[in-house]
Amino acid sequence: MTVLFDSDNSIKYGMVREIQQRVELKPISMDMMINLSWATTSISIYILYATVILHWYKSHMIQLRLKDINGLLVLAGLSLCLVKYGLELQGSLVLLLGIVVSYLQLSPVILPINNKAILITGCDRGIGKALAKYLDKAGFKVYAGCLENEGHGKQNLMNSCSPRLQTIQLDVSNESQIKTAAAIVQKDLEMSGMKLWGVINNAGIGMKLWGVINNAGICFIGNVEMMVTEDIHKILAVNYLGPVTVCKHFLPLLRESQGRIVNVASNCGLAPVPLMGPYCASKSALATMSEVWRYEFKMWKIKVCTIIPSGYKTERWWKGASKSVKENYGKDCFYIKHKLKDPDAYLNPDFTEILDNINLALLSVSPKSHYYSGLLSRALPFLYLHLPSCIGDRVMSIMVNWFDFVPKALSQQPKSCH
Repeated sequence: MTVLFDSDNSIKYGMVREIQQRVELKPISMDMMINLSWATTSISIYILYATVILHWYKSHMIQLRLKDINGLLVLAGLSLCLVKYGLELQGSLVLLLGIVVSYLQLSPVILPINNKAILITGCDRGIGKALAKYLDKAGFKVYAGCLENEGHGKQNLMNSCSPRLQTIQLDVSNESQIKTAAAIVQKDLEMSGMKLWGVINNAGIGMKLWGVINNAGICFIGNVEMMVTEDIHKILAVNYLGPVTVCKHFLPLLRESQGRIVNVASNCGLAPVPLMGPYCASKSALATMSEVWRYEFKMWKIKVCTIIPSGYKTERWWKGASKSVKENYGKDCFYIKHKLKDPDAYLNPDFTEILDNINLALLSVSPKSHYYSGLLSRALPFLYLHLPSCIGDRVMSIMVNWFDFVPKALSQQPKSCH
């Protein structure tokens, strides 16, 4: 750069050089270019996320609260400050972490109940019973399907719920009862002017940590070779064919309301658990069918969601076993014991998370395809599906090794020297 001075002024050469150095444009350093690159990355991530959130908000899929907006602005400002002071990677990571946290805290738009009617199967006890009370209290018209027509569960519901709740005799493995239940619900809806908004397939031969029990309290844990074929058919009939048949007969009512189907599956349907083969197979079939329905029923605007939640052995298995099975397994294998001294202590008696998830599946404008409840509901399927088998097999053998099960023939074999 050329600097002009009056001829009358005398400036030393060194002073001229100093002025020149101060006004010269310095070349952009590599550090500055990296700094600008990270700043651009952070801004791009933020703008992209903000655009998606605004689209969801305008589409009435989520609610935006003031604290959500303030939080995003603070995180964006903090990340850019870190970039400015040379913490480029840290700044972008802070923004990404903040976006993940804010995404998880976003509130979905909830539909009003407005006299919506719901059918729930398996309301005699457990989750079904608690869910019937929960949804009745929320204001739904609840049709509570009960296996036992005069059982304690039915009486408890009638005594503790509002007059809106109606119990129905419903064995999901009996198609005749399902047809009768559908006719009763349809007639009642026509008289009240309501529409059936949701069907919750909860009835099943359910699993607890210490075993698998059906509504009669019979435990179904064992090697498939030991099990009576009738019991294997029963598990599949209740846990898989039951929901399929219920859906088949109640689908015409759901088409009218463009409502919801909610299927209660299990993490054991997404990952194998030894000695629970038929149960795992039945829940896996239900989980897969739920996904099939999710695509098939889009044309009717019916949404389908899957819920993934986290004993006494009968003599007839031993009596019905073949001579080979008795000799190889021994009678002790027919009375399987849990390895934990008090397995019930590891169970969570609080159904709140499951009930809240089912409520979201029913009322969210854009419900998730799967709702997980509890750590194991996510951990088991994730480890099984994503770990290499050389590692996953060892991890899974520890996580699902719940029962003492040593066949007699194997316990009598001499230990190998290898």
